[in-house]
Amino acid sequence: MNFTADIKKEIISRKIGKKGNVDEKKAAFSAFVRTSGVVGIADGTPTFFLVSETENVAEFFTAEFPSVFSCELSVTHATMNKMSGRDKLVLQCPPKAAPQILKELALLKRDGKQIKEGIARSLVKTDGQKIAYIKGAFLGGGSCTLPVDGKNVGYHLEIVFSDKQTARDFCDLLSEFELIAKLVERKETQVVYIKSKEVISDFLAVIGVKHALDKLTEFIQKRDASNNDNRAKNCFSGNADKSAIAAVKQVVAIKSIQEKTNFRDMSSELIALAKARLANPTMSLKELSNLLDVSKSCLNHRMRRLMEIAEEL
Repeated sequence: MNFTADIKKEIISRKIGKKGNVDEKKAAFSAFVRTSGVVGIADGTPTFFLVSETENVAEFFTAEFPSVFSCELSVTHATMNKMSGRDKLVLQCPPKAAPQILKELALLKRDGKQIKEGIARSLVKTDGQKIAYIKGAFLGGGSCTLPVDGKNVGYHLEIVFSDKQTARDFCDLLSEFELIAKLVERKETQVVYIKSKEVISDFLAVIGVKHALDKLTEFIQKRDASNNDNRAKNCFSGNADKSAIAAVKQVVAIKSIQEKTNFRDMSSELIALAKARLANPTMSLKELSNLLDVSKSCLNHRMRRLMEIAEEL
């Protein structure tokens, strides 16, 4: 199951931002540029292009772009990602429109000639803008993996950013929805990640991907049930092993008593237990108590006395 693809498809199908709310769409675009774009200054003029390995994500932003900025993104070329083996689509913004668009996305400093780091508060003033920013960031640089049997992987959701300040601001943004994430540097990128299945579930709830959340909930329930069953089996097996070891020790102790004293000067109750254990070396104490028609606590007391006698010899 490609859970990342499921989440991204649902984000796209549910759209980003309320109908006609340009500010929410700009928040998503700004996050998308931060996570999958390359922003720079060429010949003194700000410019940017976007890179995406996911075709439907590229198509989504290409389709939405004209309604926000009155110009179009164009696919300039595709390159092969050597790590994943997938094609990367490169989307180019019209050079003349780039400076103004970058300003509207709060990615330029006031002088209009330097790239700004961090998330501008003007982009995320409302909850709608904040959620749109989170969605755009996940579409651009997000992934979510689930545990796989036999492999050392757990629940893991991450979003990759190009600069540390934006990644830090994004952690703060998530915390406003009580989503606690951590930040780590990976090569030349900054990775915001979540490993708690509960927080990942909350993340999906915040961005409104109900079907993906239902899939995750079902997956967690099935896996937890399986893990609990395995723990119960292991516990039972462990207890059985302990009982077997205890029974062996009891048999060895009783044989020692028999060889050295032939059960001389022992009560009839202890002799009966000793002979029952020798005759039934694999029985549990519960089974022995039923056989001798005494309580288990009484049998435990008698067995401890036999072990003490063996140690005293």
